[in-house]
Amino acid sequence: MGAVGRAMLPWYLLFVVGMLLLDSRWPPHDGPGFFTRLFWRVTEDTALVLPFLLFGAGVALGSMQWHTRRLMHVALGVGISVSAVAYGLDAWAEPVVHDQVLASLEPEVVDLRRFGPRTPVGVLENLRFVEANPPAEYTLNVSAPDRFPPNVLRWELHGPPAMAVFGLINVLLGVLAARLTVDLNRRAQRNSRLAIGVIGGIAFFGCLVVASPVEPFLRDGTMRSGTLGAWGPLVFPLGQAFVLMHLVRRRGHRRPEPQPPTSVRR
Repeated sequence: MGAVGRAMLPWYLLFVVGMLLLDSRWPPHDGPGFFTRLFWRVTEDTALVLPFLLFGAGVALGSMQWHTRRLMHVALGVGISVSAVAYGLDAWAEPVVHDQVLASLEPEVVDLRRFGPRTPVGVLENLRFVEANPPAEYTLNVSAPDRFPPNVLRWELHGPPAMAVFGLINVLLGVLAARLTVDLNRRAQRNSRLAIGVIGGIAFFGCLVVASPVEPFLRDGTMRSGTLGAWGPLVFPLGQAFVLMHLVRRRGHRRPEPQPPTSVRR
């Protein structure tokens, strides 16, 4: 756990602090409810970044000389634990804190609280209402949650568990990346693992943006599947995992078997 913490904590602090410093509203969240709004931002950023940082945790675990079965058990345990925390923050904690922030805003924004915090319970209630009472025209205006598009609500409902599954896949990607580069020198190891993690993370985030149903709806009213938009991007990290697994197996097959020592005749 110490190695996992050292692999994740510096990047976590860099991301969260960097996001706060890059906030266009500086100092962030001044005025009434300062700590509530600050806690909301930190919770939101933590839920976003944890699944991505699990790649570094996987690299740290994969660098240890453990038996393969024990390594996979530990990696799965770490992945499930951190992904569960990320899901709890994303699906439950962040919406509850955000609801407290909305309570202090203008009356038209408070209309978003009509179905309660945007937890799975609140989103599901909103979805059931919209499906039972379809409006003449859908909108994403926060003052009219009773007219939200059903596909966007489904995307909002499926997004947190899909990201938790991505975190679990990502820790396995880190293990595979560590095993694939184990024979390289330290500098090559660091660069190769960083490239695999960063490129994979950016590509997956790009898939999230492309698959999101929000932009097509805002652009021309297209009702793209929200469920597919949440789970579809997982095809990329799954494909990446199969490729890395194949390469690791090929490297293992090519490694020469140790030869027994030659006996010396007297």
